[in-house]
Amino acid sequence: MLCGAVLLLVACGGEAAPDATVGTVAPTTTSTTTTADPGIVPVEVSPCDLVNVDEVTQAAGLEVTESRDEPPISCVFDFGAEAGVAIFVNVDDGEGRFGAPAALFDGYMAEEGAEIIPDLGVAAVYVQGFRGLAVDAGGGRYIALGVNGGYGELAEPRDVLVELATAALGRL
Repeated sequence: MLCGAVLLLVACGGEAAPDATVGTVAPTTTSTTTTADPGIVPVEVSPCDLVNVDEVTQAAGLEVTESRDEPPISCVFDFGAEAGVAIFVNVDDGEGRFGAPAALFDGYMAEEGAEIIPDLGVAAVYVQGFRGLAVDAGGGRYIALGVNGGYGELAEPRDVLVELATAALGRL
């Protein structure tokens, strides 16, 4: 702390006197780090194990050209450059990430025009404007699915995402 105060004084153009007493100041935090929410339980299944390439291909009616794990919480099923879209599956790891499924669930619930999807997990919400579905799987576990990319394909993916979420919930 003392070194930090001396460096701060020097950086601001002041000099620390050799016999100066430096008081302590409560640290100010502007960090973007996250804190775990004790009510969120990490999903222990890899997002790439919740649905498979064949299920995504069948549900979307598009051929998956690549599936890739994007740690720590995502799996992406890419339909290639021509389709210009990909489906993502996210699991919540309980770390309080801004884009994690629990945060998406809360955000989607507050969104005007959000659609509650009945009989999917404990609760599920779809937002067409985001082309995203967030699911409270129960027991503090959350998953989310959505579409990245342009609107040439999967412009209205609600039913595709619900079908995939149903498969994913069966594997939790």
